Amino acid sequence: MRSDLADQQTVRYDGVPMNHQVTLEIPAKPEYVVLGRLALAGLLRDCRFSSDAVADLKLALTEACSNSIRHAYDHDNGQVHLTFAVHDDRVVLMIRDEGGGFHEDDVDCPECSAVGVDLTEGGMGISIIRAVVDQFSLEHPDGGGTVLTLAKLYDA
Repeated sequence: MRSDLADQQTVRYDGVPMNHQVTLEIPAKPEYVVLGRLALAGLLRDCRFSSDAVADLKLALTEACSNSIRHAYDHDNGQVHLTFAVHDDRVVLMIRDEGGGFHEDDVDCPECSAVGVDLTEGGMGISIIRAVVDQFSLEHPDGGGTVLTLAKLYDA
């Protein structure tokens, strides 16, 4: 999976032309995640996704943003960069931060670990995201931060 969605002439993902793109920068604070959810829902309004698929994508976005807020900046100031790209056969979400980052083996649910629940995928957030998207990529660029790229194929 490519997280570098843009080339010099047109934005593409796996060779599929992009039809629409929305880019947002939100403060790394929980109260701003709703702005990303609203933008995503608006962008997907005319796409071939069922209402369940749109709800799944909004959930994945919420979990990804929450990970950035919690792990990248440890509740300090920072920005979460969101890019949503609609292609002929899918939508691609890219969530990027410049903070300390999170890893697939971080535990998102410490209370689960405290009662002995084993989270083999690295926590509920990452597990939930993986369950509702078709493609998942977690990268840590050399310059720091985390880039999470998610793709979901049309279902309706």
